[in-house]
Amino acid sequence: MPNAAVEQYYYHYANILIALPPLCYLITSLIFLTWGVTTLIWTPFELFMTERLRMTPGFPPYEWWKNPPDEVLIKAYIFNVTNAEEFLNNTDVKLNMAEIGPIIFMEKLTHTNVTFNKNGTMTYVATRKAIFLPEKNTIDLNATIIVPNWALLGIASYLSEQSFFVKLGFNLLTRTVKPKQFVELTINQLLWNFSDPMLNAAHNIAPYLVPSKNLGILARVYTDFTNTVTVYIGTKHGDDKFFLIDKYDGSENLPNFDESCGSIVNSTEGVAYPQYITKNTTLKYWRKTLCKMAILHYHNDVTKYGLNAYRYNLIDSIFNRTQPTDSDCFKGAPELPDGLSDVSKCHFGFPLASSFPHFLYGDEILKSYVTGLKPNQTEHGSFLIVEPTTGVPLESHARSQSNLVVRKLTGFNELVTQFSDTVIPMFWLEYNQIGLPWYIIALVYFQANVLPIFQRFFTAFVLALGVILICVYIKRRRKQQLVSNKVLVFEKELFIKKP
Repeated sequence: MPNAAVEQYYYHYANILIALPPLCYLITSLIFLTWGVTTLIWTPFELFMTERLRMTPGFPPYEWWKNPPDEVLIKAYIFNVTNAEEFLNNTDVKLNMAEIGPIIFMEKLTHTNVTFNKNGTMTYVATRKAIFLPEKNTIDLNATIIVPNWALLGIASYLSEQSFFVKLGFNLLTRTVKPKQFVELTINQLLWNFSDPMLNAAHNIAPYLVPSKNLGILARVYTDFTNTVTVYIGTKHGDDKFFLIDKYDGSENLPNFDESCGSIVNSTEGVAYPQYITKNTTLKYWRKTLCKMAILHYHNDVTKYGLNAYRYNLIDSIFNRTQPTDSDCFKGAPELPDGLSDVSKCHFGFPLASSFPHFLYGDEILKSYVTGLKPNQTEHGSFLIVEPTTGVPLESHARSQSNLVVRKLTGFNELVTQFSDTVIPMFWLEYNQIGLPWYIIALVYFQANVLPIFQRFFTAFVLALGVILICVYIKRRRKQQLVSNKVLVFEKELFIKKP
């Protein structure tokens, strides 16, 4: 556009502004001032956070939760027995365990059948599946390993307190089935299809006690990993309870336990956490595979993706005995040492115990069971990094180990007595949230870092504009009055001069 035309364009609109009556400036200034005061009372930041509480379909918080990104990896670590022959011939008195892993899968999470309840909660069905990621793995799934016969030892341990006649029946069954004390199988079989003649026979005899013929690690975890969850949402329950669990599969109790063992209420599955958490906030994390409530405490401040965040660590004593011991639902029978939690109720009574990987933070006696373990806080601890304002998890590492508890075996044959009174590490899993998609990071960054600053400048700008327009109004009004007075004086003088 030529310079002359530009000048004419701006001159035209300047004349329009000048020609506006003062009342227009007053009305506009009042609109801006009202707008500015409103943003002081109901800030854009608070409106964003409140809208997130509502989980409105069609808005990003709901849609990104409904179709979560594939950002959670499952890392499986298994233990190979390297001295099976030496143990059987009594050359070695302890099993030596060699860790193999990680074997990496992606956990696919879906949320379906979403229902918004009248009491300010939301119910949905969460389904999890494990998908192998060949591009992230270097371990051959067809490689063979040696593990203790979990079925043989587990059934013997389960029957350890039974009568002489029950144990006699077990001994006769082993003579018929002739199970091996150690099993050689591929890594893939251990993960997905671990069966044994002893397990098959026990299932045929007592299917209510042995409901499955497959002890595959991931097969047991993911065969039925579909649960109905009810969580708190909306302004009725506020920021402190946002997305905390109200019911899990229709119950407030820990699954497989009665009400005396605690409640699942106000815990979280780790998909989202309450808004405005502080360093004094205690986070309760529920994971079905862990079988107990995990407690996380604030550890330190960190920076991730340009966001100020908090790191919460799983408490060191999570698998320890609690006082009084009579109310400790995870102590086991006989009582397990610190560092082990009895989780047999979550596995049809099968004698299993959870711990930190490699018995990290466990009692000294745990070191006497096997050799080859190398506990390390960095590699085997669990922690969460969360943005405190929004409660969005930025990174997490949830690690736990499953162990076979072999109780004192008396009255059994020589197949199992050599393993008596010990705890055998089986495997450990890590659930690793590796990050977030860029669009979620961008929204969290905008909400936590940009919006609070932007709204201050925006409010100041709107209020300043309102004040400026009032000043313009006053100036125009005075000028108008001055012109009116001059006209009035001129007309008066003209009237006097008339003949």
